[in-house]
Amino acid sequence: ICTIAFSTFRYLTYTPIYRCEATFTVATDSENTGSYSYYYSQNTADQLSKTFPYILDSSYFRSILLEELGVNSLNGTLSASTVSESNIVTMSVESNSPQDAMSILTSAIEVYPDAARFVLGQIQFHMINNPQLPTSPYNKLTFTNTVIVGGIIGLVFGTVILGCMALFRKTVKNPEDMKRITNLNCMATIPRVKIKARKIHKQTRISINDRRIPFAFKENMRSLQMRLERVFKKEEHKVIVVTSTAANEGKTTLTINLAETFATNGKRVLLIDADLRRQSIASILHCKDNQGLIDVYLQKGDVLKNIRKLDDSKLWFIGNDNPVDNPVSVLSHPDLKEFIEKMKKEFDYVIIDTPPCGIFQDVTLIQKYADALLYVVKYDFLPYQKIQNGLSILKEDCCFMGYVFNIYTKKSSEYGHHSYGYNRYGYVKDEYKE
Repeated sequence: ICTIAFSTFRYLTYTPIYRCEATFTVATDSENTGSYSYYYSQNTADQLSKTFPYILDSSYFRSILLEELGVNSLNGTLSASTVSESNIVTMSVESNSPQDAMSILTSAIEVYPDAARFVLGQIQFHMINNPQLPTSPYNKLTFTNTVIVGGIIGLVFGTVILGCMALFRKTVKNPEDMKRITNLNCMATIPRVKIKARKIHKQTRISINDRRIPFAFKENMRSLQMRLERVFKKEEHKVIVVTSTAANEGKTTLTINLAETFATNGKRVLLIDADLRRQSIASILHCKDNQGLIDVYLQKGDVLKNIRKLDDSKLWFIGNDNPVDNPVSVLSHPDLKEFIEKMKKEFDYVIIDTPPCGIFQDVTLIQKYADALLYVVKYDFLPYQKIQNGLSILKEDCCFMGYVFNIYTKKSSEYGHHSYGYNRYGYVKDEYKE
């Protein structure tokens, strides 16, 4: 974007500039004999390098030059440079007109000796390179240079913007940050996982049953499962709702792996996709032809026959990939409570994936049927205030198990060393203040 903007700006504001130059040596008649000498001592050369450009900028020289040209102002910029320890001078003029550049330089060479006689004495110029009428601008507008400069400007500008965002964007980066906005305990820190797909364009999901998944991820999922089960047994909990503040926090992936971890440990687990606006678990588990929540709990007779059991596991699943037009009516249906109670008798645990509470309040409808709630917080993703607002939406009459710090990118030695527990009535602290 910056490259395009800069290129457009350069094109619209571009003015061709022509440069006319002449190089010559300076001879002096120090004794006013009419005989000019080109021999220069060190002191004379130093004096020339200091005074020659100074005279060009003097008002006296400018007045003589304007009079010679017959104009009121110069359409160009006049400058001069000297070669160190010599009497060689290069005088140049830059102008938007090649004729003006040539005319100004020629006139300056003619009038300079007279204007400089009070400072340098009688001088003469011996031309090495005569002035030539410029045929093309020296500042040609080239596509390559424009793109390179625009790219550099864009890179610098983008770096500054990202730096400012990082400086002023207060995101949650560790459990200590969460203590500033809530009293919920950190149940686990789940590390970030990167795996290569076996085939190009093939989606590879993160699963504890995949051998390629790092040990740290599997170990922390087991740790989370054991901590939850310890509390579940003590409090006789069976139904847990999993939610987060916003999308893309890894909530659904964590929910699936939590259900798989319980099932791997011999528990009969029912996984329900209650994110009815955007059901995704069926696609992840390759169960797109499965029956959804409303299809199951409205059916009469043996409900278990209509619930899909995943192959070679103790995991059952309810959900498909069809979005529900009116999820509120489904989640608030009076038969849903009765259905959940039946499932508590049939399964060891019922794990329900819900929409992010910071976007939709569907979770508050199904939360009242659950025994506990688990909150997912992604590392360095959301500001304090958004997480605080999300937590404040949830009902306080549900047992908050705590939160999971997800997709954590710190070193492995930091994983799993946080306190755990649960709060009968989790609360959100007063409005966050820095």
